Amino acid sequence: MDGTRKRDEGNRTDAAPPRRAAPRRIRGTREALDAVKVADHLAALQTPERAAVLLTLLTPYRRRLFHASGSDPLAGLAGLPPERQHELAMRQAAPMLLDVLLPACRDHLIDRLVAPAPPEDTTPEEDDGLPSIVDVAASMRTIIAALRGGGRQHAAAVVGAVEEASRAMVQQAANAEMPAGTARGVTMLSHTLLRLEALRLVLETLGARGDALGEVAYQSRRVARLALRHAASTLNAYVDNHDLITLHGSLQVIGAVDSLIVVALRILDALEGQEEEETPFVKVADEVALDTYVESATRLAQVLVELVGKALFADELDSLLFAAMVRKIKWLHRFCARLGTDHSRRPAALDELGDYIVLQSAMLARRAGDWLTDALGSGLDPAVLLRRVERAEAVADLLAEMNRRHVQDSLEVRIAAMRLSLG
Repeated sequence: MDGTRKRDEGNRTDAAPPRRAAPRRIRGTREALDAVKVADHLAALQTPERAAVLLTLLTPYRRRLFHASGSDPLAGLAGLPPERQHELAMRQAAPMLLDVLLPACRDHLIDRLVAPAPPEDTTPEEDDGLPSIVDVAASMRTIIAALRGGGRQHAAAVVGAVEEASRAMVQQAANAEMPAGTARGVTMLSHTLLRLEALRLVLETLGARGDALGEVAYQSRRVARLALRHAASTLNAYVDNHDLITLHGSLQVIGAVDSLIVVALRILDALEGQEEEETPFVKVADEVALDTYVESATRLAQVLVELVGKALFADELDSLLFAAMVRKIKWLHRFCARLGTDHSRRPAALDELGDYIVLQSAMLARRAGDWLTDALGSGLDPAVLLRRVERAEAVADLLAEMNRRHVQDSLEVRIAAMRLSLG
């Protein structure tokens, strides 16, 4: 009996509550904060007061490095010319800068830029108090300049780690599962793109040149192209098949409008900066990816406008699905309106798509208004009239960002009149 009870207890499937993931361990936080302060003093005009503050900031690291505070680092500075005071202060500060602060800043940047992303249940408060990664990178550059190139190997270590991390990040994104029926792929890739742009900003701040910057820029363009190709494939799946499953997937992708804008802007910036060498009569891969997505979005817009026009006065299409399609037309227009309107490499097809959506939306609004006017007092079933009013309201909302206020106002007046008649 006891043996059976023990076996039953051993076979229990009740799992213990999941343990919260341990917060990330980021090295060198205190040193990085102090390095930013030290760099501010090094970058400013040197005075006896600043020399004293600099050595005072470094006193704790002096004890760590020499295992004792030793003599007063400020002794002997009084009465000397400012240039001589600065020279002596830098001579005393150099060991702490070179052997403590620069290595700590190197480790701090690598932990924050290269280490895996924090768990989903990590709270934002856990990063409170951390210095800006750009400020830390700038402080490293300032300290290295003050040391006349001493310690540049620490900056080079960060650059090398960032290059390797960018390649690993893109490979992970390329191998990730991206179901065609969801917007998860576009959203994930846009987040990866933003992380790559952060890496590039740090490299620029560190003063990296040539191959290092080119590698990260290339990887970010790869991610942007991958996201646009994934989005175009999802949109084309519905345009080609017209089934509800692929419709749902295409609507989700269009709904990720902010992510799509992030991705497309990266492509436009790359084209404007000529990051990819262009040849006569042949489009570069970045331009092909963007044009393909715009073409797919145009095809989808045409299908959605046609479906909404047919469903405006019919009951074949569910009201919720009708409202979803109208919102997606609105978001397609938002993509066109917000994507680099002053950008020199903005595709002309994007302007054409935006103009098409505005024209068709205004025509839908006029049709809806005319129908409501004719139906007023017609004795139709109130439930049918209410559905028509709700659909007309969705079309009126579609015009809110299209600079067609007169058309929107006219439709809203007729909607109000119909609602008044329905009581």
